[in-house]
Amino acid sequence: MKKSITVILVILLSFALFSACSPTSSSSSSAGTSPGAARVASDEEYVFVTVLMNLEYFQQHRKAVEDAARELGVVGYMSGSNDYDANEMIKVFETLIQNPKVKGIITPGHFQDVYRDMFDKAWDAGIPVATVTLDVPNSRSLCTFGTNYVQYGYLMAKTLGDSIGNQGKVLVSQNLTQGGQPAYDIVEGIMKYASEHPRLNVLQPLQDDSDAAVAARVIGSALQANPDTAGIIGCQSVSGVGAVTALREAGMLSNVKIVCIDKDLPTLEAIRDGDIYATVCGKQYTEVYYATKFLYDYNHGNLELLKSTDYRSLGVSPLPSFVDTGALVITKNNIHAFM
Repeated sequence: MKKSITVILVILLSFALFSACSPTSSSSSSAGTSPGAARVASDEEYVFVTVLMNLEYFQQHRKAVEDAARELGVVGYMSGSNDYDANEMIKVFETLIQNPKVKGIITPGHFQDVYRDMFDKAWDAGIPVATVTLDVPNSRSLCTFGTNYVQYGYLMAKTLGDSIGNQGKVLVSQNLTQGGQPAYDIVEGIMKYASEHPRLNVLQPLQDDSDAAVAARVIGSALQANPDTAGIIGCQSVSGVGAVTALREAGMLSNVKIVCIDKDLPTLEAIRDGDIYATVCGKQYTEVYYATKFLYDYNHGNLELLKSTDYRSLGVSPLPSFVDTGALVITKNNIHAFM
């Protein structure tokens, strides 16, 4: 009886040792490991950092970093401030930089001058940074994911132009005073398309302050001066909703096509109800999802651009400097997928 027990124990011990030595049991990885060779420690953190983090708009960013991190076997989460405050963001960055678990930061470049300094501090701490949607020029951002905003505006104009036969007056509602360079780039793209279609008369952009009530007011005044308006392009997330209000008050909602930007719930509902013809929106989920994976690949030497994968000491990066993630056009034909 004792001999049988001894044999069983030896078999069990041998099985345990074999399992422990199996490659599939590895729970950590170091830079230079080939892609997919092993899982990294679960306390390796990748963080999406933003202002106004409570907005519905940024929840897709949060989900993207969480999804990508889960697939990689690391931790991903969103951090930042509910306010649009540069000083608050400095505190957020400094806290993350002091955290030894943080291995990558993904962020829109809301405060360029401040963020340049923060990116330097992050890199000095060994934390690579990628920007999404809004770049920080002349900074140590490893890679930027986003949209070519000139092309973005061009697509908005094309979407509207195709719906109105590329002819007639078009109003443009935008926030040029606070929208930064992307706001000007979008208008440039709109005007580029208009220059290719002489019968499309795009009027001087209206200033809507990124406020639906202001957009409704300025568009309403423009409609009085231009009752033959054929279409409206709303270049802020609230511009399309403001355009709907203005057209409804003018009794013109069924006669004028609206193309706007982003996919917030009021816009999607307006498309579903037939009040807005289409919206053009960036692929923010895609931006953050791949930014997380790119930073992971950079950290783990998964891109063999050089025989040596010690990118940091060589001062080179195997990653693309800019990834254009393009844009989506949402109409009543595909609105069910986004609601």
